[in-house]
Amino acid sequence: MWRVLAWLLFLLKLMAFLALSLHAKISDWWHFATEFPVGCAHPPLPGNHSGIKVLVLGLAKTGTRTICHALNELGVRAYHSEDFHFLPWWDFVHEQRAGKGVDGTHSVYLAQEMQKDDELASRLMEKIGRCRMEAIALDGLETLFDPLAKANPDAKVIMMNWRTFRQWRNSLDTFVHKLTVMVYHNIITGSSLGLLPWLALLQPLDRLSGGHVEHLLRSGGPPITEVGGPMVWLYHQSMNHRRQYECWTPPSTSIAPQTEEEYQDFYGKAKKYFSKEQIFDWDPRKNTLEELCNFLGIDPCIKKGKVPKAINTWIFERDFPIAANAVIVLRLFLHWVNWKLFDALLSLPFWFYRAWRERPKVD
Repeated sequence: MWRVLAWLLFLLKLMAFLALSLHAKISDWWHFATEFPVGCAHPPLPGNHSGIKVLVLGLAKTGTRTICHALNELGVRAYHSEDFHFLPWWDFVHEQRAGKGVDGTHSVYLAQEMQKDDELASRLMEKIGRCRMEAIALDGLETLFDPLAKANPDAKVIMMNWRTFRQWRNSLDTFVHKLTVMVYHNIITGSSLGLLPWLALLQPLDRLSGGHVEHLLRSGGPPITEVGGPMVWLYHQSMNHRRQYECWTPPSTSIAPQTEEEYQDFYGKAKKYFSKEQIFDWDPRKNTLEELCNFLGIDPCIKKGKVPKAINTWIFERDFPIAANAVIVLRLFLHWVNWKLFDALLSLPFWFYRAWRERPKVD
């Protein structure tokens, strides 16, 4: 009987510990101690120009990550939407929230307001220019296409419309289940870094080890998902729930067509802003890097052949296995440390009570 009660008590403590850890992670108790200086440090481009040369118009599961890898290999600094979430979108959202004195200004409202507010769009273009990015894939941030297209009329567009609506929908529905598992895995394992301000040590440790994280954030490159050192990966995986997941949850900056008509309307946006000569209907099954170079005016073309397909599940764990394994070991170790401290804290009242009961009696 006592053994059963002891196990029940242990399970209750474990559930309380995990719930507290997750709450601390999601609520960002210590975000003020973990954020690096906000914003890319390059001077703004003349006229608040963004410097964008290429817009990748594609929904999730159309090869956006693959084309970004290819562009980076060709020497075009291309941000996948995940890179854009970190820099410069987060800097822009952070600045707007600070200006309004409100922390809860949802990014989707800023994206919607930008459709009709050219001044607001101009501020985003300045942020983009400070990062010196040259191309962006907007899957997950599709609502930003219109303001980006209006602000960059000379850009070229790579259209990722090679799948039929039904093929795309089936691929997305399958991927969403995998993505859900990956997100929960990241939040649960990463919650060990949220219960106590362990990440406050990241900045001094980064400076001691060469300042790779701060340099990347201030210079805007290489794109954060294209590099994989343990310090960079730790920072990325510890901050992406704050900078990225918000855009995926309702109300969302994503566009997910539900019908064939909505699907065609989404890709029809390109013809609204750009000429036929500025648009390349990309098909990864047929098109080559040489064709991409020709479209972008890159000569000589330093890569040849078909574009290798990018990994799309457990991306960073498979792209950067050493960094990923080092970080997961650290996370699990800190879970153990946090548990020991949590258990000791809960035991304090019993310790004091026992000490009081066992105190020497005075006659």
